[in-house]
Amino acid sequence: MNAIRRTLPFPAALAFAFALSASPLAAQAPPSWPPISAQDLALKDSPVNPGEPAIILLYDVQDDNNNSSESIFKRIKILREEGKKYADIEIPYFEKVTQVEEIHASVTSPEGKTENFAGAIYDKEIIKLKKFRWSAKTFTLPGVGVGSIIEYSYRLHWHAKIPDLFRNPSQYLIDGAFAYPAAEWPIQQDISVRHSHFVLHPIKGGSTAIVKHKLPADANLQTLPGGTVELTVENVPAFQKEEYSPPSDSLKIRADVYYILGMYSDTKYYWASLARRQAEFFDAFIGKPKSVQKEVDRILSPGDSEETKLRKIYARVQQIRALSYEPEKTKKERKQQNLKENKNAEEVLNHGYAFENEINLVFIALARAAGFQANPVRIVARNRSIFASERPDANQLNSSVVEVKIGSGHKFLDPATSYCRFGLLPWEETDAGGIRVDRFAGETGSTPKPESKDAVTQRHAELKLDADGNLEGNLTITFDGQEALIRRLRAIDQDEAQRRKELEEFVQHSLPQGAVVKLLSAGAWETSETPLTAQFQVQVPNFAGRAGQRLVLPLGIFHANGQNPFISARRTHPVSFDYPYEVYDDVTLTLPPNTQVESLPPHALIDRGLCVYESSFEKQGNSLRLKRMLKMQAYFLPVANYLALRNFFDQVRTNDEHQATLKPVQEAVKN
Repeated sequence: MNAIRRTLPFPAALAFAFALSASPLAAQAPPSWPPISAQDLALKDSPVNPGEPAIILLYDVQDDNNNSSESIFKRIKILREEGKKYADIEIPYFEKVTQVEEIHASVTSPEGKTENFAGAIYDKEIIKLKKFRWSAKTFTLPGVGVGSIIEYSYRLHWHAKIPDLFRNPSQYLIDGAFAYPAAEWPIQQDISVRHSHFVLHPIKGGSTAIVKHKLPADANLQTLPGGTVELTVENVPAFQKEEYSPPSDSLKIRADVYYILGMYSDTKYYWASLARRQAEFFDAFIGKPKSVQKEVDRILSPGDSEETKLRKIYARVQQIRALSYEPEKTKKERKQQNLKENKNAEEVLNHGYAFENEINLVFIALARAAGFQANPVRIVARNRSIFASERPDANQLNSSVVEVKIGSGHKFLDPATSYCRFGLLPWEETDAGGIRVDRFAGETGSTPKPESKDAVTQRHAELKLDADGNLEGNLTITFDGQEALIRRLRAIDQDEAQRRKELEEFVQHSLPQGAVVKLLSAGAWETSETPLTAQFQVQVPNFAGRAGQRLVLPLGIFHANGQNPFISARRTHPVSFDYPYEVYDDVTLTLPPNTQVESLPPHALIDRGLCVYESSFEKQGNSLRLKRMLKMQAYFLPVANYLALRNFFDQVRTNDEHQATLKPVQEAVKN
């Protein structure tokens, strides 16, 4: 039995704007809000985090599951000039799921005079994907200055109600454990919160479980008679954004409330129960092995090894037209192409096209027909979040891969991702938690960890330096593994000019300002089995500086702009790279005639175990051979390792800044 699920909205930190509607809405007069105290009017600085631009004095959230609504109220004190940006209000919502109602706002001057907002409210599309459109109600409060207090409230109304399974459980035969989100409370904001208050008015008779994440010890959380859940948290510090951090929702202080039903003993049993239910759904689409046996017999040969069989099946399903990677079609265009919905794996093979995850399910169908044990694995992609098994929420699971038993081991594959080679998972699907979808052995776990050898960039350059210090020559870059896959996936929606521009800018960013880069050729974009190779012509005016009769030559040619990405001496969050990687440079530099190198830096090796750097410089007749290697095998480091990582990149930068001095040959002979 499958419960109908409500999708709750994403946090307000959404990406970028595309368009504003031309039909503004009028704001309404504010309801009865708590009065502003004299202390709040007189407040000059944040008592939680002195020096911050603004502070949320009151953050109140009221969830009413009986009416499928959530009411939000914020009162913000502007403390400094940069805090005036909070007068620009954005209320994000997912238009297919929610609507925004009863928007009220006002501004109170430092002297205590309140002006209700009666201006225009616009509807703005902030991000649009193939089947999803995120919008926001936006407006700007006038007359906001330092010392002002801004207030606004609104109500989110969900189109769907709590599923009847949870409202009337006695009318169902419940087999297994069920859970459903009743309230999601993101407590921590981008500025400090002095007082926050959250209330859930649950459905009658609903049994709830509360999941706390980094909740302060002095938070007051209680379930009142009748089931109402109330949470009060004081003096919540602002969330500190840091580059190279895990997804923010896995770091912020929050609390979530879930309805639980059936044989719910713990979340481990919930996930196993969910895996069994989803297996029934997926198995119905996959079908019986005999329905696709004919295709398996066609593509496999007697005597094929187990891995050869899987590779052939993988190559076959990657030939299926992946509609989810194509530009969005209008309903009329879809109708003209006569694209019908696929009801099972056999129909996908017959139609030759697939929607979203259907390609992986066809792979499973063929693999099972070939005698393999294969299952879907539903995971949380690391670019979106981190799987929290303590949260009984299937909405976490936003991506899928395939697990195949081969010999005594297992392979994880994702043929549904275009141009993803056999044996490789897109980086966001590596070390990603989730569940194996299996009727009998469903359990939580993680996909394999990524390795640096699966993301390699190689530069090979033949360059010449003239007597005036100008540098020119040819460069070949080879992208392999994740580096090739990322670029190929981006290129799907790009024309040739956009692809050229992106590759040329990639090289320009590694060279000094003023460099001219021209793409000569690029390898095959629409393939998964070979690296992506690009060839360039580069020119760098005045690369070497003149010092009297000598030329001062920077030796970190493609790292002249290199900076330590970790400048701060302190760190709040763990360091998270998308994936481990390796970068190799091999440069032959022909020197100007009648010049000689005075000296070269010694060979350098910085080995920190998971972080390794090596560079060497060698004279070869009238040329220099410059070699460099950077291998970053770590991709997630706790705060305790931050200073060591920062020190490593400081040493890398120091070595990349080495220089050589070139002097005229006649001076060398004279001396």
